[in-house]
Amino acid sequence: MPTTTPTPPRLMNTIAPEPEHHGRLQDLLDELVRDTAASYGVVFGTHGLHLLRSGDLGQVGAESVTAIMTNVLLLSRGAGKLTARGEAETIVVRYASGALALAPLGDSFGLGLLTGDAEKLAHIAYAIARFTTRAAHLLPPDALSSLGGLLPAPGGAR
Repeated sequence: MPTTTPTPPRLMNTIAPEPEHHGRLQDLLDELVRDTAASYGVVFGTHGLHLLRSGDLGQVGAESVTAIMTNVLLLSRGAGKLTARGEAETIVVRYASGALALAPLGDSFGLGLLTGDAEKLAHIAYAIARFTTRAAHLLPPDALSSLGGLLPAPGGAR
């Protein structure tokens, strides 16, 4: 009996922000990294490729950390579905000398920040929520469907 293996969700994502929004998204990411004093930040697609990077992170490093961040984000999404807890809002992995903070940006994108100061996680969580609100109108509308109305209308404040 033949069986068909479904395509993993990250391989189905071909959505990308419109080219005219890249500059503004990059500015928002740069501001986020600066305001949180993060080592670096990445906006990535759930297909596993980074779209934007900021801070102390080169091309090869961005590709490596994005592969990890994508899997952590997809793991949290799967755990939320399996346990009927819903979509993760923020995912934090604490280390002895810092933390990795991740947030979904709709179905198709994610945001990741690496900080050397885990004591500032409340500030980072607020900054991530603000980034998400400010970036919402720059991402394709289909990519925002998983947020289920959690984002205010473009131009709203959080």
